[in-house]
Amino acid sequence: MAQPSLKLPLTLLAVLFAPQSASLFAQASNGTRILVCESSNNSCSQPGAPLDTTWTFNGTTGSATSAANPSGSRLTIDKFDSGAIVVQRADDAGPTPGLTATYSGAVHGTQITGTVQYSWPGHPDYPATGVFSAVLQDSMAAPIAAPQPSPAASSALPPNLLVCENHGACNAAWIFTGSEGTGTWFLRNPVTAILIVEHAEPDYLRIRRTDTTDGVSAIYAGSLHGDHYSGTIVYSSPDHPGEATGTWTATIPQTNCDPAANLDSPAALRIGQTALMFHKDRDAFTCYIAAANAGDSTAQTAVGLIYYQGRGDIPQDYAQAFLWLHKAADQGVYAAQRLVAEMCTAGQGTQKDPTLAGIYTARADEQKHDLERQQDLADRAADRNAQVTSSFVLGATFGAFLFF
Repeated sequence: MAQPSLKLPLTLLAVLFAPQSASLFAQASNGTRILVCESSNNSCSQPGAPLDTTWTFNGTTGSATSAANPSGSRLTIDKFDSGAIVVQRADDAGPTPGLTATYSGAVHGTQITGTVQYSWPGHPDYPATGVFSAVLQDSMAAPIAAPQPSPAASSALPPNLLVCENHGACNAAWIFTGSEGTGTWFLRNPVTAILIVEHAEPDYLRIRRTDTTDGVSAIYAGSLHGDHYSGTIVYSSPDHPGEATGTWTATIPQTNCDPAANLDSPAALRIGQTALMFHKDRDAFTCYIAAANAGDSTAQTAVGLIYYQGRGDIPQDYAQAFLWLHKAADQGVYAAQRLVAEMCTAGQGTQKDPTLAGIYTARADEQKHDLERQQDLADRAADRNAQVTSSFVLGATFGAFLFF
């Protein structure tokens, strides 16, 4: 029976076999081979089974050579991670034109074992099943341990990275200390994760993410391109390894608003938001106050909240908080309207004023009611992406109860 040719991106090949040094990846860069045994019975599961087919990987395409099928086969990866792989095969020529197959296997270091489901329309012996086993040829004699942090990561990777996924908003803050770190995704319900840098060189970066709440994990593989990293992501859940893939980019975040730069309000707001994501409260305040003075309502809300809570070396000041929140409330910001109502009721930063409190409470309730009529948050995010991301960042920092 014709044997397959597996197609693996080189960075993802490194993920699958998790080498402990750069040597294997260096070999993969010039083409990596896997030796394969495939049969319709259990012979390939036995020790010493003949590995008589060679799968050659080169980027996202590959070929197979064997005595039975010298013309090769095409394959496409559906799912994969460090523990599992699913591959679709299609034969265009050779002894089995029209044959397709699905390979489902488990990855154990350099070893792959699994089953095959064949289909060949018009042939009476199909559908059929088989088994396959494979060995990464370049590391056949080097069983690989569980992934560990890269000892060189602390010097090779910036301590802070602002991350964007799948061409969406740049709403993730990665903070590293050496080869370990934490990540926060500023969403409606913020997500936090533990990060392990498994390899860090300019030509190859691999980071493993494990979410702290639901067990979701991901592998980020990529490389440095000028001033940013970019690459691919493989997402896994506990019951569905490699269930989705994506792309990512990361840059060193700008968190300081230089007065000499004459930044406009949107730029100051963006930098202030980034500074807040990385816990740089003083830098965030400097940027937000510049945008607030220019009339930006989101920045006015942020300044008011910083004064309301007091953060870092910025002392609590209810009078200043009320001043800025009142400005934002009059521009229709829900969080500001709600807090202004509470401050008027309690007499914080202003005299007690039940009438004014009632006015701003009514305005806030009206906005909340309007929001509840919008069933799809994605539609709102498409219209007000920057504002929504800002509300998620502010909500995660100051209290999600304040924000949409």
